[in-house]
Amino acid sequence: MNFSMEALLANRVAIITGAASGIGRASARLFARHGASVVLADLNAEDGEATANDIRDTGASAIFVRTDVGKMADIRALVEAATTHFGGLHIIYSNAGFTPQGNAVETREEDWDRTLNVCLKATYMLAHCGVPAMLASGGGAIVVTASVHSIRGYARSTAYQAAKGGLTALTRTMAADFAPRIRVNAILPGAVQTGRPGSLTQEQIDQTAQMCALRRIGQPEDIAQAALFLASDMSSYITGESLVVDGGLTSIIQLPPGV
Repeated sequence: MNFSMEALLANRVAIITGAASGIGRASARLFARHGASVVLADLNAEDGEATANDIRDTGASAIFVRTDVGKMADIRALVEAATTHFGGLHIIYSNAGFTPQGNAVETREEDWDRTLNVCLKATYMLAHCGVPAMLASGGGAIVVTASVHSIRGYARSTAYQAAKGGLTALTRTMAADFAPRIRVNAILPGAVQTGRPGSLTQEQIDQTAQMCALRRIGQPEDIAQAALFLASDMSSYITGESLVVDGGLTSIIQLPPGV
């Protein structure tokens, strides 16, 4: 199969959720650089619009749609905006997240519900509303941001871990349902420095880096590169898979010093 490394997503329309910052923003910029018309979705309108403007300043095509991914009406409006503005839909990158801390006793019901809506139900709703448009456009790819929480146990992450575990199962069933015209794959990031408020301190960053085989914490661009791979024809024979992108965090056993 022939494809240009400079335009892996030429003539394709991509929806990216959680696109105002972090992994979503890096992915929107990268997808646009490879020729996609990008539809950025986020609750953060200020940063979302700024990112869309930055992309348009490069000569690429982008719009921002303020979206609460936990609501079906917002997802439906997002898909309609993509097809109305750009004439089709080929790629969905379900990336938005919500990460309260707490075990099952500490987690409030409203935080459980919000986490499951944003991290799990949103992907179902994006497929529910978006797959018909993707099929009408000739097919394409759905990419999902899951997490290494899908495959390892982490303390005080009850709601988030349940949602991310569900995403890998959802990825497999949607891959079976929508093949061969739509591929569906998940990315499982490890610790990523997104720059969000309340994110890791420098000391925590340094400690986490030493837990990774590659001795550094992930950057949004590391995950964006994986998303580009799964959204493009480079992964044309891959579906239903979960790609771990964690610098080796989950592949090694970290022993105390001297052991």
